[in-house]
Amino acid sequence: MSTNKCPHCGEYIQKNSLTCQKCFKEIPRDQPLSPEYVIKEDKKEKSGKPPTVAVLLAVIPPFFGLLGLGMIYLDHRDKNGYWILAIGLALFLPFLALLYIMSSSGFLSAVLLFIVLVIIFLLYASAAAAAFIETVFGSVFRILKF
Repeated sequence: MSTNKCPHCGEYIQKNSLTCQKCFKEIPRDQPLSPEYVIKEDKKEKSGKPPTVAVLLAVIPPFFGLLGLGMIYLDHRDKNGYWILAIGLALFLPFLALLYIMSSSGFLSAVLLFIVLVIIFLLYASAAAAAFIETVFGSVFRILKF
């Protein structure tokens, strides 16, 4: 089943919805929606861009702290890609700073910093996995069958 975007607020809605669940405005039915508001299930159909480039953008840049570039490549109007990018940078930059501090600190503080580094790395890795799944499959919930 394909989905549409609300022409008023841009929220994803079911194709047969009469009103938007976010802004509660009526969806116009007298004229068909323009192609930029119709979203297909397949990422290639959604953007018309090759999915191979999106997958590469979802896999390679996270090693440099840039998450969500595949999502932004597929749909630059979707704000989720920009949120993932901001979260990735907010986790990656402190990780590098703590790694630098840990290299010049004593043993006890290095052990404590290592614990913090592991926690930050796990958060970053989970955000990177979520960005990859969102890019390739369109939704994390589609993988989990929700």
